Amino acid sequence: MKAVSGLNADTVTADLNAVADYGKKLPASDGKLAVVGFCWGGGKSFGFATNRKDLNAAFVFYGPGPDASAIAGIHAPVYGFYAGNDARIGATIPATTEAMKAAGKKYEPVTYDGAGHGFMRAGEAPDANEANKKAREEGFKRLTALLRGM
Repeated sequence: MKAVSGLNADTVTADLNAVADYGKKLPASDGKLAVVGFCWGGGKSFGFATNRKDLNAAFVFYGPGPDASAIAGIHAPVYGFYAGNDARIGATIPATTEAMKAAGKKYEPVTYDGAGHGFMRAGEAPDANEANKKAREEGFKRLTALLRGM
């Protein structure tokens, strides 16, 4: 966490843009572009949506939203996947929802009751609790359905 937290935000955005540009040029590409991130990467996915006009969707797994001043740059729908047992990130959802609504942006956060931060990883462990297992299953179904609908 310490290493990724120290990365320069402009460098991260430039790297994401380079990967996106490359992916869109692949012969198998249909020209659609989505970004998915988890935890720190979830926040970066949300942030990337503020910088990339041709983005078709951003999927944010337990990551915070960007500064309200950056939200005007979002052109794609943002889908949030959050844990009910994650007070740190959960506390950011109301303000992000309000800022996105005020800016006329599409933001659909879903909170999975009882799940903890990192439920997509934790939910696949053999000893995972039921809330994390359920959140992982429901979150994956939602993600794949949204991707198919793009």
